[in-house]
Formats: sequence, structure tokens, C-alpha cells
Amino acid sequence: MKVDTKKLRDIQRKIAKEIRTSDEIKKEDVHKIAGFETAFAGDKIICAAVVLDAKTFEVIEKKHTISKIPMQYIPGFLAFREGPAIMQTYYSLEFEPEVLMIPGHGVAHPLKCGLASYIGVELEKATIGVCKKILVGEVKKGKLIILNETRGEEVTTREHAKPLYVSAGHMISLKNSVDLVKKSIIPPHKLPEPLHEARKYAKKIINEL
Repeated sequence: MKVDTKKLRDIQRKIAKEIRTSDEIKKEDVHKIAGFETAFAGDKIICAAVVLDAKTFEVIEKKHTISKIPMQYIPGFLAFREGPAIMQTYYSLEFEPEVLMIPGHGVAHPLKCGLASYIGVELEKATIGVCKKILVGEVKKGKLIILNETRGEEVTTREHAKPLYVSAGHMISLKNSVDLVKKSIIPPHKLPEPLHEARKYAKKIINEL
């Protein structure tokens, strides 16, 4: 299946203009956080979503969807491969999370439009990108610098573990994104709890398939 990357890039540029990385929700108004995880089986994409209480990190709800993979993986275009499944799963939730944690970059992307930013703009929700690797740029004193601009932060969540890279997706600042991720770490888990629970749930679904 041929993918028109020029067309996708144009969409990313358009979305990038709509991204807002200021805090549009107060910390005290965040009651529920959702984490998402995607997994693949043949030509199917499985998306797991888990909604947690933002204070106790107890699981409130779990939902998953199984759909056809829309396109092959191309670096920089993850949003178009995994975004539709994540949005479909979000719409299946009964509880409304104030913040979504996404296993992908936010503005720490060549065109400022990583998976978390794409989803944030499309859903008009506060989103945080959490990644294990950087896509572009370099890390200086714990800050992820892309084109002379700080677009992410390195967060070490567990001793002797490789860091995570956190970036704002939409409707939230980098500072609050990092604060929320740090607050969501429950040792000995490396990932923030919403993403840890979503990953665990996705593995369970794959095993059942």
C-alpha cells in the first residue's frame, strides 16, 4: 500500500498550527487520567485504554478495540498508523478523563506533530507524550532540544533504567506534563501508572487472542 507522505506532512503542518502548549486545565481539576497502548497481531491493531483515578491511581475503567492497521510504520508518521485506533478507543470510554497519556511524542517531533499532539488536537483534549526514544534533536542537561527550542524533557523513573522522554501534546505545558508523569510513577514500574496499566491490559488481550 503506497502512502503519500507529502499529503500526511501537510496534515501534520496544519495540525501543528493548532497545538497549544499552555495549561488549559488546572492541576486540581485533573480527576481522571487515561493511558493508551497499542499492539499488533497480523493485520490488526489492538488498542487498550485504562482510566485511572488521578489521586489514588486505582483503575476505574478498561476498554479496548481491534481494528485493521491503516498503514505500515513510517518513522515520523506514527499518528496516522495508531491515531485512529486510539481515538476510536477513547470514544468507547464511559468515564471522561481530563488528561490522556499517549505512548508517543507530542511536540518533540520534526514537525511538532507527534502522536500525542495529533490526538490532542483531533479530540481537543489535554495530552502528554511519553516515549522511550527520541525521534529528533539532542538532549542537553535533561532537556530535549529541537531546532534551538526545548520541546521535551528526560525523566528517569527508576534507578539504572533508561530515561523516558516527556513532551507536551496539547492543552498542557511541558512543566505540568513532566509533573504529572513523575506523580504517576509507582515503583518498581518504569512507566507512569496509566501507561503501565494500559500496557498490561494490551498484553492480556494479545494473549487471549
